[in-house]
Amino acid sequence: MYARPFWGRLLFICLISATLFIAVTGFKPVKDEMIAPAKPTEKGFARELDSIMSHNLVVDTDETRCLALNIYWEARSESLDGQLAVAGVTMNRVADKKFPDTICGVVQQSKSTQQLHRCQFSWWCDGKKDDPRELQAWRNAQQLARLYLAGIYQDPTHNAKWYHADYVTPFWAERMEKTASIGHHIFYREQETQTASLY
Repeated sequence: MYARPFWGRLLFICLISATLFIAVTGFKPVKDEMIAPAKPTEKGFARELDSIMSHNLVVDTDETRCLALNIYWEARSESLDGQLAVAGVTMNRVADKKFPDTICGVVQQSKSTQQLHRCQFSWWCDGKKDDPRELQAWRNAQQLARLYLAGIYQDPTHNAKWYHADYVTPFWAERMEKTASIGHHIFYREQETQTASLY
């Protein structure tokens, strides 16, 4: 006697929930070949979809892990904004044609394969193991990476592509435009007349 109203209400609730999920997350079905390609295409996923910050962007688990590792090693002791800033710089580089067009490519980019400490992000080539040791900080970094890639958080650096700790003064900083100071990091983007010599 009450079966039809119950199932009708359940179906209605499921439809509303699915609609809200799609509206909030931007989730949409994708073709199998778009998910986790064995090797990035020549254009790479960032430029193929035009906007790296699109919340419909499909990112494989290796790419998400690379972003999480960069957040963890570069800013695990920083505030939420400080960690978001590192994510922002990473993704700003992915979207820039002057840098590699995948997250792992950006994070692992090095000036020399033969020398220590010659990477864009020093933790990658410091000669030490890269396995996270602080469980809670690693969980936070992974969650933050997922949320950033889903479009939940925005870049607080105003499109910065470089940063340094506030206790050093690198030679290149004076040629850059400072965009933000967050936690113990100072962020920069190139000036309008910037030359290609920095790359």
